[in-house]
Amino acid sequence: MVKFFVSRIKSSFHYLSRKGSVDLFFVHGENHVNDRSSPIAPSEISHWQAAANVTPLIQGAVHVWRASAYQPPQISDQLLQSLSQDEQDRVARLRFDHHRYRAIASRGILRSILARYLNCDPKAVQFQYGIQGKPTLADASSLPTLQFNLSHSHELVVYAIALQPVGIDVEFFREITGCDRLIKRYFSAQEQALFNSLAADAKQQAFFHYWTSKEAMLKAMGLGISDLKKIQLNPIGQCTQPYPIAGCCQLATSWHLHSFEPEPNYFASIAIELPTMQLKYWQWALLQNLTGSHPIGYESIH
Repeated sequence: MVKFFVSRIKSSFHYLSRKGSVDLFFVHGENHVNDRSSPIAPSEISHWQAAANVTPLIQGAVHVWRASAYQPPQISDQLLQSLSQDEQDRVARLRFDHHRYRAIASRGILRSILARYLNCDPKAVQFQYGIQGKPTLADASSLPTLQFNLSHSHELVVYAIALQPVGIDVEFFREITGCDRLIKRYFSAQEQALFNSLAADAKQQAFFHYWTSKEAMLKAMGLGISDLKKIQLNPIGQCTQPYPIAGCCQLATSWHLHSFEPEPNYFASIAIELPTMQLKYWQWALLQNLTGSHPIGYESIH
């Protein structure tokens, strides 16, 4: 039996884009996953820029943010105060301290990031939720284009901010067994056939490539885990664009997938509704205070 790695450390405060998710990850990047001699280049993740230098968000760009899921007490206290009363109540209901700290950080940092684009107080950011739980900005009439997604695993949280539908997934290595069952349940017949045809030493990367790409697509489209088979990826090494099966009309437009390593032992993927995308990487930091500091702005499209 082939062993893979999985992260199942997720709290109920994560606000996943869909309910009942299974959390996995893959290794891909600009290199094809079946090229064992070409791992993800560390240089892609070595130039995370300072939070104070963020440029305005424009069409075709994705701003990727990373942060520690466990902030120092003084920062955690500030982030907690920026949460809505409902969010604070959710934090209080979490049983374990590490779940509470991570919930405060992931949600509070999201508010601080969005507030910089919107030039408002983080506490003023309001959310609404889709059927599968995907959060969006509540005032869609006045903010029609700014979109976001987040994911956390173990000690890392990542965010994707864009002007088109976007999804992001990050995972930390964990060892599990039973991947054959997951493949049969969530992979299309074509994907299963391709996976089973691979050499044993190529299957681990291939599995994570397919799984996390599908997760990112689901989050971008606001679909549930039961829709995984509706998203079929092109054969490995041919294209970074998925194509629809089973009548999934939401894939009629152009989507682009990209994978990267946000830091050692973590892997992430992004899906965006564009044929190509320009990625910029930012390291989150608390700048002076949470209220109205260092606004970024974005290109408004009406």
